[in-house]
Amino acid sequence: MNDETIDGRRARGDRSRRAILDEAVRIASVEGLEGLTLGKVAAAAGVAKSTLQVLFRDRETLQAQTLETGVALFTDALIARLAPAQSPLERLRVLTEGWFDLVAHNELPGGCLVTAAADGYRVRPGALQTLILGHRNRWRDLLLVTTHAAQAEGALRPDVDPDQLVFEIMALQTAANVAAGLDGPTDFDRARRAVARLLATATS
Repeated sequence: MNDETIDGRRARGDRSRRAILDEAVRIASVEGLEGLTLGKVAAAAGVAKSTLQVLFRDRETLQAQTLETGVALFTDALIARLAPAQSPLERLRVLTEGWFDLVAHNELPGGCLVTAAADGYRVRPGALQTLILGHRNRWRDLLLVTTHAAQAEGALRPDVDPDQLVFEIMALQTAANVAAGLDGPTDFDRARRAVARLLATATS
């Protein structure tokens, strides 16, 4: 078997993996990571279950790679809204507003995959919980670093507690994600307005 044949097989495998993960993300965004099974994803992707076993080995690997794919899709769409010239406060507003926009516009049917998964795995130690917690912590840290930068620049009041502000933003996002999943636009909009008020109060 020559290198060209090996490269061709690898490319086909990569295409199959991407197509399968696209279907898996759609399923997980509605049914959660626990909704993923090799059989269900294989049927949705139109491939044999044995193909998934070759590509992903087991269910937990499929769940982990699905989460990574969903996070990458959501993050890329969010980061694309940022511009280098934006001030820290502008970036904070873009990050928070962008999060609500992406959830509201059904980038993923079930909203933010990490926010949804965090509740289900909060008391379930293991590799998936570690992965989910890591992504959630990175989002919190991004908001926190941006908040500190805005405060250092004088855009936020000196008496604002950045940790408390970010905690409240994330708590409201969690409530909004639940409301979006339950088709509750009123509660979703309330959470969005509450975050906007938090930032407005912090800058006055």
